[in-house]
Amino acid sequence: MAEQQNENPQKPLSLRTLSSMRSLLIDPSTPQRTVSSILQTLATPSHLTHHVLKLISDAAAHRPAVPLPAVEPPPSLAVEALASLPGLRLDDDAQFASLCFGDSVAARAWMLRNAGTRLEVRPASLLAVLLGFTKDPYPHVREAALEGLVGLSERGEFRDVALVEACYRRAVQILCDFHSCVRLCAVRVVTSWGLMLAASNSDMKAYWSNEVFAKLCSMVRDMSMKVRVEAFKGLRKMEMVSEDLLLQSLLKRVSGHGKQKETLGQCTSEQFVLLATSVAGALVHGLEDEFFEVRKSVCESLCTLTNLSANFAREALDSLMDVLQDDGSAVVRLQALETMHHMAINGCLKLHEKHLHMFLGALMDNSWDVRYTDRKILKVVKLNQLTLFKSCIDKLLRNLDSYPQDEADVFSTFSHLGRNHKKFVSLIIKDTFKEVGTALEGNVEFNSARIASLLILSISASLLNADVRNIPPVMFSYAVTFLGRICNAFSDIMDRNALLACLCDKSRSMDHSATNSNPEEGEQLLPLFEGDSPNFDGNEVIDSEIDSLVTREPKEVSNYQIEQRQSVYKEVINLTNYILEKPPDMWPRIQSGHTNEVLRSLRCLKELTTMKFDSSGSGDADADALAFISLYLRVIELLAEVWEHLLPAKRLCSQKIGKLEFKLRKLDRRVKELISRFIGYSAEEELNVLELMLLTCILRICKDEISCINHTFKGLTSLYLRAEAILKESSTLPSNFVVELAKVLSSTTIDGASCSLLQFDACLKFFSLKQFVFHGSIKHVKAELRVPNNDYEHPLPFVPRLPVGVQCEISLHNISSDSRLWLRMTMDDGFIQYVFLDLDRFECSDELRKFTFVAPFYRTAEANSLTLKVCIGLECFFENVKPVQRFGGPKHELILLCKEKQVYLSKVNKD
Repeated sequence: MAEQQNENPQKPLSLRTLSSMRSLLIDPSTPQRTVSSILQTLATPSHLTHHVLKLISDAAAHRPAVPLPAVEPPPSLAVEALASLPGLRLDDDAQFASLCFGDSVAARAWMLRNAGTRLEVRPASLLAVLLGFTKDPYPHVREAALEGLVGLSERGEFRDVALVEACYRRAVQILCDFHSCVRLCAVRVVTSWGLMLAASNSDMKAYWSNEVFAKLCSMVRDMSMKVRVEAFKGLRKMEMVSEDLLLQSLLKRVSGHGKQKETLGQCTSEQFVLLATSVAGALVHGLEDEFFEVRKSVCESLCTLTNLSANFAREALDSLMDVLQDDGSAVVRLQALETMHHMAINGCLKLHEKHLHMFLGALMDNSWDVRYTDRKILKVVKLNQLTLFKSCIDKLLRNLDSYPQDEADVFSTFSHLGRNHKKFVSLIIKDTFKEVGTALEGNVEFNSARIASLLILSISASLLNADVRNIPPVMFSYAVTFLGRICNAFSDIMDRNALLACLCDKSRSMDHSATNSNPEEGEQLLPLFEGDSPNFDGNEVIDSEIDSLVTREPKEVSNYQIEQRQSVYKEVINLTNYILEKPPDMWPRIQSGHTNEVLRSLRCLKELTTMKFDSSGSGDADADALAFISLYLRVIELLAEVWEHLLPAKRLCSQKIGKLEFKLRKLDRRVKELISRFIGYSAEEELNVLELMLLTCILRICKDEISCINHTFKGLTSLYLRAEAILKESSTLPSNFVVELAKVLSSTTIDGASCSLLQFDACLKFFSLKQFVFHGSIKHVKAELRVPNNDYEHPLPFVPRLPVGVQCEISLHNISSDSRLWLRMTMDDGFIQYVFLDLDRFECSDELRKFTFVAPFYRTAEANSLTLKVCIGLECFFENVKPVQRFGGPKHELILLCKEKQVYLSKVNKD
């Protein structure tokens, strides 16, 4: 090949030859000498073509260590060579000018765009060329010239005011160009060179700032949405504007204010009228724009403009409040709140009663980001009226009721509100103390989230202040019982231990209790763990132990921490058993039909459980025990509801409305979760759960309408055999219920065909709810699923009828590698796809596995958007009698380990 090139040095290389050369150049095994020889051949002037330049460029990318030969392209390929070969440079400014005046429009545009970056051209020569090409007949060339001017202004190398003014005025002329892309770049030039012009002369800064502001405002009514957005971006960069012009931008009618004011600099009355005409209603017009991008850009520009005038900030707030009613885009509402937050930080946000409805209404917005930003404002704003303060408290409590997932940030907001408005807190503390005390005494329905919020508000006002005369000391004692739940609300000023020490210290400040609180009310405190009487001693012990850590040696501190962990672990076991001993006492009430009373007791027990575990703060053991208790109490609730429908007075009604079947299915699912979602059961604990499962199976069999008695009977037999095996291994005596069930099963065929419903109905009379004795070794099996960078406004792209990958960040807790996990993906139409998770691929401990998994979804329909519901399920084998036939999916029933996560998909546009 090389010999043929030497024999015909003037002949262009064929495409076949170039293809062979490319193969050698990109092959890593090709010797460097061969690569250099090929590059020398390609650099021959007679061989230079578009294809050869592309090949040399690829060689430079694949072979950075090989030096490129000198290339002298012909004039027709000079611009393309500059674009392709990074090492190529211009000889001088004259060559740059000659290339810019070439025939190719694309070449001219490329030269102008890259003149200030890749090409080393002197600013003076470059400015002359760029100004000349702003009059080029081709719009893309004019656009490139204007972009070059923007880049040149960023270098800041021009001190000639007349030259800067000439560039600015040329850009002002182009604002009326026919093509929107040119007008867009002209707005950028007006902004950059106009601000440079204002900064170049301190005496004329006010005049030129007003001039630039007016020119930008004149473009907010442009036909192009992108031009309008760019105009408001320019307003965001303003450093000085007359207050009269700022106020005029909020008024559509031209006012007469400011004609004679000195703040307009060198501006005459006639000039002001012209400026005011351009400015009139510009910001209002932008806030009313049909495109959310424009409305968002206006809100962003107000972040800067509100800093320039306090009067303007006060007037602009009314317009921003109207934006909060923008139902078309949550992005715009969010940006309006971000602007208000910026105003609050700078001390120019003054809320009045007329603003409250719209401002506090954002706390009930569907968007989490909007609600969060609204609360972020409440953390820093200063309220000047007690009525405003009370309205904020009421709306925050409603926010907490409607969106429980906002609890952590709502608590933090209450903490900041209390610290910033100590005087208002002292004015409402009497009513707050009465409500908290009444709720904790059990005289009204207990709402733990509301009580925790009011406690945070009350104690935050004096938490860092030694003066606690206005706060009853018992409020700090109440707060100790909520420590685990409220400690994060004060994380910005103190950690959990410091908060506990502070609360204990202030709760002992009884010197002021006689004058500031009613002793009969103030002495009451909700029991912490055991018994039914108040107990203050625990707080003092905890406080004294924390103080004693300071004086101990490191070894003693380590031993003390071990003892503390053991003490907390024992405390969790005692607390759990204390709660679990209550349901057996409710069983006679369930059998007698007092269902509503039992359900109320269970709800109170669940609230008490949550509150006490929040205050114990024992980590993973705390979380596992709380999860078990919550599910166990839910099972008892469902059992009470099912039993009510089995009573003679309810039987006929339940057959008509079908509620029993629905509740039986829920009970069946929950008891299966009880055995599948927890590991580490002792023999006694597992027998207790198995009896609940056996009871559920019997209830399903005794219901005549059930359509699969055969499978249910097989499941009952399988569960009984498992319970029998455990009884033999542990040498434990079976309960009367299990003994009676054994008699029924022994007299029944294997498929249950000869079973008598009356026999099973008789077994129910022998069942009694035994106390579940918790030994502390139970671990909660759970999963956490997250799909990053995906929500309603940021969907994943997909092509119809082609697979799409859904990236899932998964965390698995207490799941062994032997478990069979499935990712369930459900479409809106009910179609379900399963993806198997092979845990052997992810080498982690059984206690915690964290990994990222890309799940393929194959059934992408022909639609503009799709929504998937994704969750993780555990295939359970404890009842291996009813296989679920699913093609490519689990063969047995799935127990879901997490809540369903919505995944949003959007069709890729062909454009």
